Amino acid sequence: MHPNPSFLLLDPPSPQDFCRRGSLREKDDAQNAPFPSIDLILLSGAVREAGYAPVFIDAQLDHLSWGTLLERARDQNLAGVISLVSSARFEEELESLKEFCKELGGIRCFVIGTILMQQDKLRLQRVLTDHPWLDGIILNTTEHNLTELIRADRRAGVQPHNIAMDRPGQLAIPDTTVRYGDSFHIPQPEHSIFKDSRYCFPQSKRGPVTCTQFSFGCPFTCEFCVDNQLYRKTLYRDVDEMVDEMVSLEKAGFREVYFKDLTFALKKTIAVEFLRKLSDKKLRLRWLCTTRLDVASHEMLTLMKKAGCYGIEFGVEHANEKKRRLLDKRINDDRVLEVFQNCRRLGINTTAFIMLAFEDDTEQDVRSTIRFARSLRANYVSFNIATALPGTPFWERAKREGFLRSQPADFGFATSNLKHRHLTPEQVAGLYKEAIRSFYCRPSVVLEKLLQVRSFFELRKLFRLGAVAIS
Repeated sequence: MHPNPSFLLLDPPSPQDFCRRGSLREKDDAQNAPFPSIDLILLSGAVREAGYAPVFIDAQLDHLSWGTLLERARDQNLAGVISLVSSARFEEELESLKEFCKELGGIRCFVIGTILMQQDKLRLQRVLTDHPWLDGIILNTTEHNLTELIRADRRAGVQPHNIAMDRPGQLAIPDTTVRYGDSFHIPQPEHSIFKDSRYCFPQSKRGPVTCTQFSFGCPFTCEFCVDNQLYRKTLYRDVDEMVDEMVSLEKAGFREVYFKDLTFALKKTIAVEFLRKLSDKKLRLRWLCTTRLDVASHEMLTLMKKAGCYGIEFGVEHANEKKRRLLDKRINDDRVLEVFQNCRRLGINTTAFIMLAFEDDTEQDVRSTIRFARSLRANYVSFNIATALPGTPFWERAKREGFLRSQPADFGFATSNLKHRHLTPEQVAGLYKEAIRSFYCRPSVVLEKLLQVRSFFELRKLFRLGAVAIS
């Protein structure tokens, strides 16, 4: 048992047909490339700063039931829990959490709210009214002070019960306002509690791996994206604190880091300062990130490579330039090809995100996009079926124009909820499988991947990804 009171950071149990990896996945993809929720990682430092020992349990990865989770939790001397919840099973998971906390003596409970909940304030209030046992709903990981909320139970007469952590200045006791300019403070995460050899990313070459985040928010308006609606402006962590975190990760034995920024290096001045300071540390730690093609100048790519970047994910989305402009990707084919070529010359691995089968796409359009994706010569391609996610402009337009089907949105982008003008659901499913197999099952690609293997970690990862590709 822990000698000091602990707070549990929890990825809760899921049924066999359901997997939660920061977003809804209506299939068990735990054999693919799991990694901890970035929200739990970022909040772990606030738990430590409040005076509690943060502990983490990934009940999905460990295939725990609520009963076996309870037995494990009894040994942790828990004062509270911060748990993920899913949109699709929200009420069911809240009831399980309620019983879980009751069995542990009525410990405090916070849940990490979904983006949809942030957009629907009436639903948020109903949840708080219907669940008075719930201590708080965390709507994002920057615009609150979780440390003060957790500390509050140690103060006589202060009951921070049933608080939704939302915008600064709108909260009851204690004050949870966070004041920020271009940079703000997040307590350094307790990455060590998330260290697990089973975690990896599709591009991973070395383990153990972890996630972090430097910037939050996105000013762009891609209509299919829900993530760009969470923050009111782009926020950045303090550069020196971010460099210190990278140093501490290497000391803790991590070998790879994935930056979860929506657009890494978007603000050039901040990015250049961070990359130069990180380069000066001469770490062996390597990292990967996601950014936009129009951010990836040759100068920026060179700085990123020098600072330890080995992989970049780019949203290419579609082969048709006109369609890309509609998706707020205003970049021509020549520039797309140039960026991928520059990355190859610098030795930076690339991943292309590709959207297949928009509502007005023909079979020829989809096949053209597949061919274009192959022409980029990326190391990885993430093929995703166009899906209208609730809360996005795409969802609203699909409802308004009548091409939204009644089936739930697939946050994993493996199925579609659109009524296609020129394609049947069977054709869409077939084209999706064809896209994956045409890229990953080519003998030249398989041979190239095997020749690049430098560790058992990477070989095991490739077999896991291969099993998904041919399934």
